[in-house]
Amino acid sequence: MRKFLVSAATVVAALTTLSVTPSAQATEIGYEGCTPGYWKNHTDNWQEMKSERLFGVVYTSAPTSVSGLTFLQALQARGGAGADGAAQILARASAAAYLNAAHEGLGYPWRRLTTGKDDRPALVATVNAAFASGDRDTMLALAARLDADNNLGCPLS
Repeated sequence: MRKFLVSAATVVAALTTLSVTPSAQATEIGYEGCTPGYWKNHTDNWQEMKSERLFGVVYTSAPTSVSGLTFLQALQARGGAGADGAAQILARASAAAYLNAAHEGLGYPWRRLTTGKDDRPALVATVNAAFASGDRDTMLALAARLDADNNLGCPLS
């Protein structure tokens, strides 16, 4: 398994550059995102992903508590105490973010492997860095940021 050597400070620095509020973004063209609840109930709308694909295949730094989950199971993760609970919360948000970024019909502000809108860093690398940090606060901060973008508004039916 590949490990990303990115410090928690790097992840936090990347997150602090993303201080635009979701309500301000929602008024601009191209700012859309669907929630984990949408994606777990609309697997027929998934693009470039299968519901049974293992979460850890995409997010290679995910801890064992979430790496063995399927993408569908990650969307259903509940969270909890400690770093493992934070990893579950980040798994839920990042699974939805990946599906949003993969869907051609959405203007999701994150891109999976490249810089997104407003200089958002590449999604997969950013999530992997947060997981690799093992730091609960770092994982929760990124999960909150992704959750805000996953709630920008879903035009899909």
